Amino acid sequence: MPLTVRIVTPRKIVFEGIADGVQAPGELGEFGVLPSHIPLVTTLKPGTVVVHGNPRRAFKVGTGFAEAGPDRVTLLVETCEEVEGNALTHG
Repeated sequence: MPLTVRIVTPRKIVFEGIADGVQAPGELGEFGVLPSHIPLVTTLKPGTVVVHGNPRRAFKVGTGFAEAGPDRVTLLVETCEEVEGNALTHG
């Protein structure tokens, strides 16, 4: 079961798609979400969000909140900008 991922700023939906997993910069440390994840709500600090799919995509985000569940991840962030090509910071 893949994840439905949404990254939302106050102005628009920056990304909406299907992924195998997500890595995000939580306030207490980086965390990952895979399908069948337990429900989670947490705060985000500025950093890089990596959406693992085909293709893998990365986004620089500002502060915000994350909500995750077994089949979805929603990130509500103040700012978001996609990182281009080889600038991905996560292996």
